[in-house]
Amino acid sequence: MASEYEVIALNDDEKERLHRCYDDLMSLSQSKIPSVRAAAREAVASVAQALNGQGLRYELYTNNWSD
Repeated sequence: MASEYEVIALNDDEKERLHRCYDDLMSLSQSKIPSVRAAAREAVASVAQALNGQGLRYELYTNNWSD
């Protein structure tokens, strides 16, 4: 059964830009400033969702954050 919906995917440039954002946010998630750390971790979830399973290391819901 064929789907009626067009499959929309990120182009290579968009993927690369999101990967850079992800890397920057992961760095910021280790900030000494609690509000920056929390905001970065929340944003990591959004970027990871945007990339939709591109195989990134996604640790938001693990105990790997070292606060």
